[in-house]
Amino acid sequence: MFDMDNISPSSPLVSIVVPMYKVEDYLPQCLDSILAQTYSNLEVVCVDDGSPDASGRIAEEYAQKDGRIRVVHQQNKGLPAARNAGLELITGDYVTFVDSDDYLAPDFVEYMLHIITSQQAEMAISKNCFTTADLEQVKQDRIYSISSEEAVAEFFLPYMRLGSWNKIYDRSFIEKHHLRNVPQLTTGEGLQFITLAASLAKKIGVGERKVYVYRINNPTSATTSANVEKQGIGSIKTLEYIEKHLPLRSHKEREAFAWHKWASYKYCLHHIVEAHAEEVYPELYAECKRKLRSGAWGVICSGISLREKAVAFVELISPTFFARLQAWKKQRRIQRK
Repeated sequence: MFDMDNISPSSPLVSIVVPMYKVEDYLPQCLDSILAQTYSNLEVVCVDDGSPDASGRIAEEYAQKDGRIRVVHQQNKGLPAARNAGLELITGDYVTFVDSDDYLAPDFVEYMLHIITSQQAEMAISKNCFTTADLEQVKQDRIYSISSEEAVAEFFLPYMRLGSWNKIYDRSFIEKHHLRNVPQLTTGEGLQFITLAASLAKKIGVGERKVYVYRINNPTSATTSANVEKQGIGSIKTLEYIEKHLPLRSHKEREAFAWHKWASYKYCLHHIVEAHAEEVYPELYAECKRKLRSGAWGVICSGISLREKAVAFVELISPTFFARLQAWKKQRRIQRK
């Protein structure tokens, strides 16, 4: 049992929101990593999103052993709604999100809290993260801050992990702007949340150490299995939603958004090919290839990295070849883990 008397009254309370759905195999490791944090003044809100497995029961067992954990149960409404339910219940000074099939390095909270407080920022990010296939730490760390426009552009470009996780937010900033996830978005909901938050922030803190472990070997994860409707079409709809609701104030932001919108068609095509659903979605299949070819030169001529320019050139020549290659590599990677 955790001793609440050992917490200093001057220490900020950090709330951790953990949405749960079909994660019984991974939840214990996730919660163990949270409870083992070097920073102990935590409030953990586990949201059981109508999970049909033992996730809710496992979380309740942890709550009985540690008073910092609170479990709420709701009908299945999806990941964005589960995160929102957590946001309605937290009382901390800062808030962070942890996906329940991922887990944390022992100093995750301590490190993230140091970034956001030292930089006097409204939100902070760890630029890099571990994966279950790459547990090597970066050789050097650097903590600094970037502007709102820089952060929005960075989030659209392929240099940072795009979820709500691996970040920390000042809760007063979240509540001031009533920032919530959009329930109707089926994928990329984290991108919508972090770009909107960044657009409203005055300063964003950045660190480069890896302190979050992103799982890539969960066969039930939405990002592991091909799903044309939820993932492929969902990614395009998310970018369309962002385009309507997020003001892009600079050329850098607009150029970065254009790349990500182009990439959403690449992502959708990959799901179609991986699911062998070309004949199920013939019009969408043709549209994705058309969008990739028509937008490739714009990407090649933009300020994107040389690697991404090379990807765009391959997409210009043969979008389907690249999609099939990526699907093959993905399966090989999953099978090795």
